[in-house]
Amino acid sequence: MKKIALFGSTGSIGKMTLELVEQFPEEFSIHSLVAHKSTDLLVEQAKKFRPHLVVLYDEKEARKAKQHLTIPVLSGKEGLVKALEGANVMVQAMSSTIGIEATIEAAKKKISIAIANKETIIAAASLLKPLNPTLRPIDSEHSSLFKLFEHFRPIKATITGSGGPFLKKPIEDFSKITLQEALQHPNWSMGLHNTINSSTMFNKALEVMEAFYLFGVAPEAIIEPSSRIHAFADYQDGMTQFVAYQPDMRIPILHALGFDKNYPFPFKKPLDLKAIEFFEIDSSRFPLFPLAYDAIQHQSAPLFLLFLNEFLIEDFLKGKLSWLEMQHKLLQGYDSLPQFSIDSIEAIEELKKITKSIHTCITSTSCTVF
Repeated sequence: MKKIALFGSTGSIGKMTLELVEQFPEEFSIHSLVAHKSTDLLVEQAKKFRPHLVVLYDEKEARKAKQHLTIPVLSGKEGLVKALEGANVMVQAMSSTIGIEATIEAAKKKISIAIANKETIIAAASLLKPLNPTLRPIDSEHSSLFKLFEHFRPIKATITGSGGPFLKKPIEDFSKITLQEALQHPNWSMGLHNTINSSTMFNKALEVMEAFYLFGVAPEAIIEPSSRIHAFADYQDGMTQFVAYQPDMRIPILHALGFDKNYPFPFKKPLDLKAIEFFEIDSSRFPLFPLAYDAIQHQSAPLFLLFLNEFLIEDFLKGKLSWLEMQHKLLQGYDSLPQFSIDSIEAIEELKKITKSIHTCITSTSCTVF
């Protein structure tokens, strides 16, 4: 029985994980549920799945949950670590860097980690690597690469991206893009930040950096608008293999949970591979994507970009920046990249503070970027 500590249970990956747990009651059980502050939904999930422990990172929200549950409820970083006790699988789908310490703790305890959180991989790669964790990616591209790297190391790896909602929108109309338009992904249902990142294709830059940490290679990327082919690999024997499936995140989630077993996917639909098209990524349309290949040359650059992008997305969501301004500010901020060694949790936090200062500067009219 795989006893799952589900981090980010109220997000899209968390909810789909719970759907799969319901389909395999003899294989999976929910040991603990963890969320940031979506109290009502977490309480509902806890009543249904009866975990041993519930954690709400926000202390105020944890107090609210206690009024509705007889299950123990904890909060804060201590609660995140406690959620691992007794589990043998961690699903890490918490947004931002909140779950980094708990992920490192899971690695120390030799708990298998199914990870959907780019931030944790990018932020803590140098801290996780010495622990030799059992790490299985949930991102569709990295899950596909995992299969493609399973037996032989390819001479070239490529991941795909849909191109998002603005693949064919005239560039001269980019200045008019609204928040609502940026949140209309053509294929995937995701959280706010991931959906915005898909609209700028910064998500693909993050995925290149993530793959660099996971597989030791920076893959090429290409646009495949239907999201049916997720990655392909060229091998020295002249063969090319690809991984294709419907754009349904439950497939890579099940693959990550079933790292030692091939579970039958219960929601399978016929896959039509007709009329698949590929396009090069146009850097004049998506100027953030090329940053990935420069960033992996500098230890602090991927995490700096990740933090700065998060801050700028919040500005966009609040109406403080336009869609184009959000990207221009990221490019501007990258010119102020701090040289920083990521060798501890404290170093990660310090880089986040420095990045926030740079963010404040580049979004101010009275500050010169240092």
